[in-house]
Amino acid sequence: MYSWALITGDAAETVDARQLRQALGAFPTGVCLVTTTTPDGKREGMTINSFASVSLDPPLILWSIRDDTRSADAFLAARPFNLSVLTAGQRDLAWHFAKPAADKFERFSEAFEVAPNGCARLVESVATFECSTYSRHQEGDHTIILGRVDRFSRTDTPPLLFHSGQMGSLWELAENLERPQGNDAAPA
Repeated sequence: MYSWALITGDAAETVDARQLRQALGAFPTGVCLVTTTTPDGKREGMTINSFASVSLDPPLILWSIRDDTRSADAFLAARPFNLSVLTAGQRDLAWHFAKPAADKFERFSEAFEVAPNGCARLVESVATFECSTYSRHQEGDHTIILGRVDRFSRTDTPPLLFHSGQMGSLWELAENLERPQGNDAAPA
């Protein structure tokens, strides 16, 4: 494993973490829920927006977890996990799983079923990927987890998106944006 600083010898300039977070938030992303089960049977779940496709052959996806997150040990030790792309109507579920709780699944128990890999799986989602951990790469204050997709499903349901600290459907988020002027303006 190689990081850019190791390859080039470059050291990053000191950056303002809050300003960097705001700049990163300018990039709209989908909102996902990732779940796993610990060896003693405890379900863990968290809302993420750090999801990306990696490869079709083998079928790989990735997501990342902050190393000091309360549930990091469970996700880093587990081999199976499920990642679901949330629907535009699942904003409450997304906010709920973004916060610490003793049992995050209790409030939304009817929204889940047990997948063949033993992890909780959302009954409704835009897409679900049932995965086995393929590799882990610690970089900075996060660990990147690559998962081999063992099974997947998809629907045509509109996704939940995240942009500039707000979650909503594409239409809801677009309502909060200023219409661009000049050459950047969308066609009427």
